[in-house]
Amino acid sequence: MAQRNRVRQTTTALFTQFPTNGRIPFKHVLQATWVTTFALFIGICFVLAIVFSADGKPTSSNKWYEYTPTFIALGAVVLRGSVAALLGITLYQNLWHNVAAPAKANEEPRIQTGGEGGISLKKVESLHLASRLAVGMLAYPLFKAGWIIGFLGLAVTSAVQPVLQSAITVRQEARIIPMGLPIYHPQFNGSLALSDSAAMYAAGPTTISRRSAVAALMGEKSGLRYTDANVTGIANFGPVKYLDVICNIEAVPGKKSNLFGWDLYNFTYRYPDAEYVSDDPRYDLTQFRDVFNTSVLYDGVEISLAAKSKVEVQAVMFNNTHYLKHLCKVQTAIGSCATHITAGMGSMEDLTCLRDQFINVDSDLVKALSFYGPAGGVISLFGSFLEVFVGKAVLDIRGRLNPGRSLFMMGTLVADTDKTLVMPSDLLLHMQRVLWVAPLLAKFGTPEQEALNVTMSVLDERNIIVYKIDKPRTIVTVVVLLLISLGCLVYLSLYGSGACGRLTRDSLVHSLTVAGPNGPAIKGGCLASLDEILDKAGDEKLKFELPLVRGPYESTPVTTVGKPVPGRWYGGQGGLTTRPLVPGPGYQAPGTSSQIPISR
Repeated sequence: MAQRNRVRQTTTALFTQFPTNGRIPFKHVLQATWVTTFALFIGICFVLAIVFSADGKPTSSNKWYEYTPTFIALGAVVLRGSVAALLGITLYQNLWHNVAAPAKANEEPRIQTGGEGGISLKKVESLHLASRLAVGMLAYPLFKAGWIIGFLGLAVTSAVQPVLQSAITVRQEARIIPMGLPIYHPQFNGSLALSDSAAMYAAGPTTISRRSAVAALMGEKSGLRYTDANVTGIANFGPVKYLDVICNIEAVPGKKSNLFGWDLYNFTYRYPDAEYVSDDPRYDLTQFRDVFNTSVLYDGVEISLAAKSKVEVQAVMFNNTHYLKHLCKVQTAIGSCATHITAGMGSMEDLTCLRDQFINVDSDLVKALSFYGPAGGVISLFGSFLEVFVGKAVLDIRGRLNPGRSLFMMGTLVADTDKTLVMPSDLLLHMQRVLWVAPLLAKFGTPEQEALNVTMSVLDERNIIVYKIDKPRTIVTVVVLLLISLGCLVYLSLYGSGACGRLTRDSLVHSLTVAGPNGPAIKGGCLASLDEILDKAGDEKLKFELPLVRGPYESTPVTTVGKPVPGRWYGGQGGLTTRPLVPGPGYQAPGTSSQIPISR
């Protein structure tokens, strides 16, 4: 594609008719301001989009919300630059309108401006700095509208970014976010149990099951890690299969005593659905195990298990004020559990399970390969539970506690000294905790069937960082900037600036169209717009010429192009030593202010 040659064939290519309505041609205004105005509206839309989309959103959601202050700062830079540019164009035009020569300065027909025109060079510099919104204007203060507006414009545009960013505040809020996480729960998995015979019947508890029951008994105030995820809040999981207990409790007022029949604690059980085997109570599991014989204190109670899904419990415990008589049923059940966790960990005593119904798994327990069946861990769970609670405790003849072989008494006794004995206050809560928590602690067995996980739903209470944005402050700031910009556009489009006849741009190229005594450097461009000059004469070369000092017999100025000659006088000052010069156009006597006329 051939490149266009922007060199005029004649200087008349830039000739322009002076506007008849005394206003700046709209084409000049459009060429000078369309990019700035477009950037202004883009900046406004960008800032408002951030304000209304990111307000109150968690910073961790996505990058748009995370970098809200950065995006606001970016939008503020665009707004500040756009408004500053429009103010600069307007103030620069106002400067040249004031500099323009009055209509009566020449005989050509001109639109009357109503003033003498022209201002001093010092004022020109002050107003030029003000049009650029430069801090240097403060070195040349001037009580004129152009300077004051420039000063206010500098203040306003400098405050845009701080004001917009000050509308953003960082807050920490608690948000509840629903989450689903897998947690370990074996339910009735056979990994909890031992196997019996070649037929792989489910049998008693493993060491892991026993240890889990003891840990649950003693861990009333201990923590239980449900998940490694850093979540905090109300957690629910289920439905799950587990052992549950219901009790009828009778409270009989009394004092601790070492008389026979006044046990501080005794706990026995039976399998009401067990098959009849013998009249001997040692083998008849339908009868309660004997815990009333004193020998139990030393020999303990032999735990016998049956392949049944229900156990009845009979227990008495002195709770420091009453003797609590319990008649309970422990049975396989299905339900849901809930607790509160912090950073994935909860307290054992906070776990609560709500039973949907009791279930019967007897038919699964009597089958061959029941170890691998859906109820393979039931017998193990019953065995671990009974080993913890079955036993007897009394006062000896000296009034001291004899806990016998009872793990419950050793694990839950509050105080036992020569003068003080404080018993636990509640038995049922301890039974529930062991039944509900022990399966969760048995994590080191070997799974024998499906994955031992259930889904835990957590209402995760997260402290999140959010950005709160002051919308009224942001909107007011944007509206003020928009009004300033519209005011500039209205001034440029409608104000009668007939003294200039064009929109004068703060450009070195455009300043070369201003005529001096010898005409403008860019010939014929007195009324042309900057875009028109660049379009029609953009490839023309600019030469820097220095006027030599005229001699006494020279009638025309002499100029030199290129590097000056060392020692030679330039600019006319040296001629003052040889002969007086005739004042040229624009000459002012010493002590008067120099005025700059524009000739076209």
